[in-house]
Amino acid sequence: MHYLLLAAETVTDKPLPVENWFFIKPFIWLFSQFMNGIMAVLDKGGIYSIPLCIVLFTIITKMLVLPMTIKQQKSTRLQAVMSPELQAIQKKYQGKTDMASRQKMMEEQQAIQEKYGTSTFASCLPTLIQMPILFSLYPVIYRMETYVSYLGVLKEKISPEQFTQMWQLFDLNLKNAPKSAEGFPLAWPVLIPLVVAGAQYLQTKLLMSKQAQPNMDNPMMSSMKIMNYTMPLMIGAFAINLPAFLGIYWAVQALVAMVQQIVINKFLDKKSVEELIKESRDKANKKRAKKGLPPISEKANISTRNLGKVKEETEDKAAKEEKVKAATEYYASRSAAPGSLAAKANMVRDYNERNKEGKK
Repeated sequence: MHYLLLAAETVTDKPLPVENWFFIKPFIWLFSQFMNGIMAVLDKGGIYSIPLCIVLFTIITKMLVLPMTIKQQKSTRLQAVMSPELQAIQKKYQGKTDMASRQKMMEEQQAIQEKYGTSTFASCLPTLIQMPILFSLYPVIYRMETYVSYLGVLKEKISPEQFTQMWQLFDLNLKNAPKSAEGFPLAWPVLIPLVVAGAQYLQTKLLMSKQAQPNMDNPMMSSMKIMNYTMPLMIGAFAINLPAFLGIYWAVQALVAMVQQIVINKFLDKKSVEELIKESRDKANKKRAKKGLPPISEKANISTRNLGKVKEETEDKAAKEEKVKAATEYYASRSAAPGSLAAKANMVRDYNERNKEGKK
């Protein structure tokens, strides 16, 4: 998303590529009206500050997508739970490229996803829905004087000095890049790209903390982990060379997202895995009912009832050795002399009796 800004000059009179996308234009108009409204409200209070407008605008737009963010986080947690099962299926069919094996693997993966009432694409869907919203925010911020008509009203209403002061943050005009500040990188504007990079990194770190641990044997997962470290640095570099109000927007956006993530984590942490799965499967069953499909089978309910408790189907080697040791000590405590024929007979008798009781 930030790559789109690479095609733009560091002046605000050149259109961004996204402005020509027909499905973006309605959102650009909507958010320009939000900004107009914010400026009108602040105007009534005699407040003329572009930085404050950006902060309020960012908070409002982030709250609009909060329901989709919560839905995405729920799906992410469910994927973290079912990821080991999906990886086990992939490992099971690793190296099998025939059509029958691939079809069988897809069927087993589908069964796992139905069991949890979600899919591997469930966490991606809210992001895709948010993409037009996120793309449309940049033109409104980047070319504010073009899209925010209330700026023209203020330009006629207040003095030129006041209008110029609107764009000031301390002694920096937000239309200029931080690197244009006198004495950069020792001047305070260097904090803008540093805060942007740091906030973006912490946001990513906080987001990834509740996701499935990446499988480092998977090259794609390794690349994603590298991107999580390099992208904040790249965005910080953009913030050095682009107008400072973009850096302000990125920093506030990341900080608001972090606060939202903390609140969402606390909200979801109160729910057990079983509750999240039940909610997800209930929603999935409603969708299936509308399509005339049967609900998820009861077998799936039973298999997910004790999630979070590791239960082995068969005893591992260590457990078996422990049982053998306990049995040996038990038999050794019998009255017959160790190693005698009677002791051996007692051991056989007791062993048979125990097996009979276990079968009952």
